[in-house]
Amino acid sequence: MPLVLTNEAQYTAFQADVYLPEQLSVDSDNGVYGFALTERKGNHVLSVNRLPDGGIRLLSYSVDLEPYNGNNGALVTVPVTASDDFADTAIIELKNVLFTTLDAVEVRLPDHSCTVTAVTPLLGDVDDDGTVAIADLSALIDYLLGVEVFPFNAANADMDGDGVIAIGDVSELIDLLRSTLLASLP
Repeated sequence: MPLVLTNEAQYTAFQADVYLPEQLSVDSDNGVYGFALTERKGNHVLSVNRLPDGGIRLLSYSVDLEPYNGNNGALVTVPVTASDDFADTAIIELKNVLFTTLDAVEVRLPDHSCTVTAVTPLLGDVDDDGTVAIADLSALIDYLLGVEVFPFNAANADMDGDGVIAIGDVSELIDLLRSTLLASLP
C-alpha cells in the first residue's frame, strides 16, 4: 500500500503513526518492518518502531537536510497482509503526521483514514482489468520474459498457487482460456 504525498513546499523529514485493524498486519522480522521509502527518498533514511498503543511510528529524515525528490507520488510503501479470515472491510488510520520544511518549520497534517475492502481474486486476471482474456496470457508471458508489465497482479498470475510465477502458470492459464472458450461454443 503506497502512502502518497503531493506537495508544493519542499520537505526534509516526516513522522507518521500507522494504525492497522486486527485483520491487517505488517510483516516483522525481529522488529524490522518491511516499510520502504520509494524513489523519492534521495539520501533519506526510514526508521520504524512499534508504539506502546499498537501503532507503528515512521520517522524519515536526511542527515544533509535535503528535500525529498519530486512533488507528487508515493513516498513510502507499507507491506500490509490480510488475515485468512478477512472478508469485509477494515480501516487503516494515519495519525500524528508531521513534515519539516527546508527552514525547519513543522507542518502538521490532519489525521487520515482509508477503508480497505476484501475482494475475491480472479485467478488468471493478470492485467487486473476484471476479465480473463488473451491479454492476460500476453502479460504473463511478458512478465516471465522480464518485460515490465503494469498493472500486474501477481496473486492472479500464480495459477497453480505455489507462490512462484513460472512457465507452469502459463500452461494453467492456457488451459483456463481453452476451457472457457470451449464452454462458450454452441
